[in-house]
Amino acid sequence: MFIRSLSALPCLLVTSLWATPLHATMPPAAALAETIQREGLASRLLIRSEEQGDTARGSVDAIVDYPFAVLSTALTGIDPWCEITFLHFNIKACVYREDDSGGHVTLYSGRMHYQPPEKSFRNDYLFREEARTDTRLAVSMLGADGPFGTRDYEIRIEAVPLDAQRSLLRLSYSVSYGLITRTAQRLYFATAGRHRIGFSTEDGKPIRGLRGMMERNTMRFYLALQAYLESPADDALETRLARWHALTLKYPDQLKELPLEEYLDNKMRERAHQQTLQQDADSG
Repeated sequence: MFIRSLSALPCLLVTSLWATPLHATMPPAAALAETIQREGLASRLLIRSEEQGDTARGSVDAIVDYPFAVLSTALTGIDPWCEITFLHFNIKACVYREDDSGGHVTLYSGRMHYQPPEKSFRNDYLFREEARTDTRLAVSMLGADGPFGTRDYEIRIEAVPLDAQRSLLRLSYSVSYGLITRTAQRLYFATAGRHRIGFSTEDGKPIRGLRGMMERNTMRFYLALQAYLESPADDALETRLARWHALTLKYPDQLKELPLEEYLDNKMRERAHQQTLQQDADSG
């Protein structure tokens, strides 16, 4: 049961990174843009991953066609996080609330197929807005622990202006895990998950294993962010869902999972659960 449950782990491994040093802030915009254009997918996206000790990290750096003011406004508050993360097929519901101690987000995570929240894993996060100025945005969600001995979760979005019409954006994540989970992961990736690959290469071969999983899920969350930015209206859920699915199909070797019809049916059923949970949270 524990090994089979590892198929749910990708959606649970959520936090922050940068290559050297790991938790540095974004480098100067011009230098990062040059690196993305030189090394990234279609000169637009740069995907990185790393394992260090008991921590796994991944990030997507991207050049996006939004003026910084537009991007910053679209990502104001907690609500966009739930709209973005919900598009991932492993996220079954996202609920938020605010009180005197700050913002709180609860993610219900599970397998790729339909699951009600009571049969999913619950992770609680603190929402933190670290910076919001005319030249920098930095917001994050921090979670102390999760299932299977995982801990120290962080999901983070940072952005800076590149020029009058474009911005640089980083979506990053990390998580720490214990020995039992690490051993089970290795077994899974040596057997049922041995065919799964990431986006980057090492010695001319695609990244696999935990780093490959981190890269796939970093990209899924980034594409969810892209779909949200294209259609941020409250009544645009179905548009966002269809767009997210179409974006993932651009990378079939890494991201193709569910047929569109099944994905949409699952998410609309799960949305009903999310709305009920959010109403309960709003009523206290």
